[in-house]
Amino acid sequence: MTSSRWRRGLLRLALVSACVSVLTDSPAGAARAQRPSPPAGPPPGYDYRREAGRAAAMDLDNLDAATLRQVFATRRERALRAIPAGAMIVFSVEQAQPRRLEFQVPHSENHDFIYLTGVEGLDSYDSALLLLPRSGVAPLGDTDNPDRDWVVLYTSADADEMKQMTGIDDVRPYAKLEEDVSVAMTDYRDWRVTQVRRWPLPAALAKRWGRDHKVLYLNYPRFLRLGMDEPARLGVFARIGRFSPEMELRDAADTLDPIRMFHDAYSLASLRRAVAITREGLVEGLRAVRPGLSETEVMEIIDFVYRYRGAYLGFPTAVRRNPPTGRPPGRQIPEGFIQFVPRSGQSVLASGDLVHVDTGASFNHHSADIQRNVPVDGTFTPEQRNLYEIALNVQKAVISRVKPGVTWWELHNLAVQMLRDAGGYDRYYTYGIGHFIGMEVHDEGDYSRPLQPGMALSIEQGVAPPNGPRVAFEDDVIVTADGHDWISQSIPIEVDDVMLMMKSPSSFEAFTRKEALSTNPPASVPVYRRR
Repeated sequence: MTSSRWRRGLLRLALVSACVSVLTDSPAGAARAQRPSPPAGPPPGYDYRREAGRAAAMDLDNLDAATLRQVFATRRERALRAIPAGAMIVFSVEQAQPRRLEFQVPHSENHDFIYLTGVEGLDSYDSALLLLPRSGVAPLGDTDNPDRDWVVLYTSADADEMKQMTGIDDVRPYAKLEEDVSVAMTDYRDWRVTQVRRWPLPAALAKRWGRDHKVLYLNYPRFLRLGMDEPARLGVFARIGRFSPEMELRDAADTLDPIRMFHDAYSLASLRRAVAITREGLVEGLRAVRPGLSETEVMEIIDFVYRYRGAYLGFPTAVRRNPPTGRPPGRQIPEGFIQFVPRSGQSVLASGDLVHVDTGASFNHHSADIQRNVPVDGTFTPEQRNLYEIALNVQKAVISRVKPGVTWWELHNLAVQMLRDAGGYDRYYTYGIGHFIGMEVHDEGDYSRPLQPGMALSIEQGVAPPNGPRVAFEDDVIVTADGHDWISQSIPIEVDDVMLMMKSPSSFEAFTRKEALSTNPPASVPVYRRR
């Protein structure tokens, strides 16, 4: 039964939709509803070969502060050049909306702010970044304020420390943002000379906005639920619209997504490190696999390695046992509740099982996304090997086709056709061939355009017959100028390499052989019972 609160919400949504329809059906509304098309190519100044070369030479463990400041300055410059009209304000976001439809990390909603500033955690609390491109309009006798770009950081932290950290020269108290925007909303034609001289930034913003059509890009929620309470910043956005009827508010993601989709040197190096850490965690966890361990125990080994190496989880790790007759039906996790239901359970691994892992470490806010499969007994049964090699052949074939100009649907259709030809396994392939990766494990990107150099993506598919074990692979790939770089290829995937890996003990072998702590251990030394 639909609750009365939800019915009221639907009614409000219907009224808003009706109003939008009326507005956009009018000539003025139609003009306001038009949006510039996203750029067909990379952002201004982006060159993949140059970025890849810098990434190869970048030492992430000893990166000097000046180099890091330049990374974020270049990102801000690209954003400035990409803003088609008006200005952009990116607010820091303290918390993501609850029960969102993706299992993102807690700071997902703050990634745009982090991407442009490098500021995170407590330093980012109550902060905002204003990007105002030069207007291109010659000042009318105003020699005090030449036409220029404005990059302003509003912060609740110490201004001098933020200048040193970010390299942004213009750092102001967060409370000044409300004043600057309020003053700028006055039409520039009404500005006296005294006001122009007193408030040069609001004057530049008012000039950029003009008179009849003022555009402001703002970072709206990316992972929203209409039925949940809205983030506080949406109230600020609404007030801006109410106080200025000429104001058109746009989503900053329209401009930032095409920039984030082409990875710079820092992103490329961070993705490679995330994959390297994921490899180490997976190898340690999978080597520990044996009858008697639980899914969660294997998961904890993998996740510990990530954290030990300075990374965190790009998403919750899933470890699942697949018995020879298939995994029994389990509880389905509703969308938006992934944080409440573990993806790895207490099910105990048994002889004859095939273990499937879906995991990814995140380093410098860039997440890997990998899936692998191993036999609990260390050797594949004939049935396991048959399914494994079918899925592996598809995986390698699809990855081999990744290059500039190829579309997502071409890759997907190839996988479907190969699974169909292998025995009708396409019937059990219920998801898509992959997704962009970056600051999110399912990162922002334009799936309607062909692949281009600098894009990073995962390729995923598998075989899941209803009465047999599930085999699925996922690998991370960077699109290069003349093809691709399979950056997760070193994570054991070939049959012989997997079985060789399973013969070596995990670094956690001794620990996993211990039983749980006894209920009443002596006060001096913990007591374990050996298996």
